[in-house]
Amino acid sequence: MAEPAADGSYSIRAVDRVCDLLDLAADSPAGLSLSDAAQGASIPKSTAFRYLAALEARQYLERDPSTSTYRLGLAFRATDPRGRERLLDVAEPIIEALRDECGETTNVGVLDGGFVVHELVAESPQMMRLAARVGDRGFVHSTALGKAICAQLPEDRVVAILRAKGMDPFTAKTITDEGRYLKELEKVRASGFGEDDAENQDGGRCVAAVIPISGLHCGISVSAPIERLPREKVAGIVEALQAAAAQIAEQVEPR
Repeated sequence: MAEPAADGSYSIRAVDRVCDLLDLAADSPAGLSLSDAAQGASIPKSTAFRYLAALEARQYLERDPSTSTYRLGLAFRATDPRGRERLLDVAEPIIEALRDECGETTNVGVLDGGFVVHELVAESPQMMRLAARVGDRGFVHSTALGKAICAQLPEDRVVAILRAKGMDPFTAKTITDEGRYLKELEKVRASGFGEDDAENQDGGRCVAAVIPISGLHCGISVSAPIERLPREKVAGIVEALQAAAAQIAEQVEPR
């Protein structure tokens, strides 16, 4: 119920509690504990836990699994604009060279707010091609870039993204089960690349590798119709992808 305050404004108790918890998290750079959250918001621990869990699921908070403390999550974390600009300046000629080498569309994507945003696209010269537009947002569960990037994240953060954004089936092959997706990420870590095998679009295949730089969760990918990117060509494309990703990382953050 909305309660009138002394100045004539209205206070909604549940909204006030959410705002209190977010303020506490913002003022706790080392992480907000459950006890401190309950004390700071003047609510029982059980109530605080339910609020924190709901905020985590919506990515307003994220929990550190090693300390069980909470920090502001993806919904509040602005991507470093200078870091992103530097990444794009370096990556553009490299993905264009990769496009020319393999003859297929190449992309750079960045994790932003729980989606993978296509920041650079070098389109294939082929008449029939798979090509996203710059600014398009992809789901992490159905895209090669999403898998490559999520394989580098803590599991609880991946789960929070999946639960906040959903796991809609875009094709008959889309992974829509959380446990199965987490198993898929184990394969990605072991192999060093993510693959969308007609999971985001019928008849399409995409392979992706993470770009290992600090401050941004990003990756590079090659996408094509399955008939032009059959299984036997994947290993060669992955090798070229990983070399390009390493070249980008070295130029963005020289050692």
